Amino acid sequence: MTMSGLSIETEQLTEVGARLDAIAGRLSDLLQAERTHLDTVPVGRDEVSTRASSTLNTVHASYTESAEAGIAELREIAAALRTNTGKVIDADAEFTA
Repeated sequence: MTMSGLSIETEQLTEVGARLDAIAGRLSDLLQAERTHLDTVPVGRDEVSTRASSTLNTVHASYTESAEAGIAELREIAAALRTNTGKVIDADAEFTA
């Protein structure tokens, strides 16, 4: 049996968008909760301690920036799914009206 045409499961797309939003929210919450635990202070005044602490803080800042960008991308994907799913639903309604 062959099937012609396009079939889109809008309920599943809506659910995927909601799940992506939820994942982004959990990631954001986790990042905020752990932020203070990842900041380091030198354990001594020597050059090695201050350099190690500085390096760890630089890496932490870079990781945080990348993680926040990833979270924003997840939210943009979820928004695009919502928008386009809405358009499919509207177009479907026009054809069945």
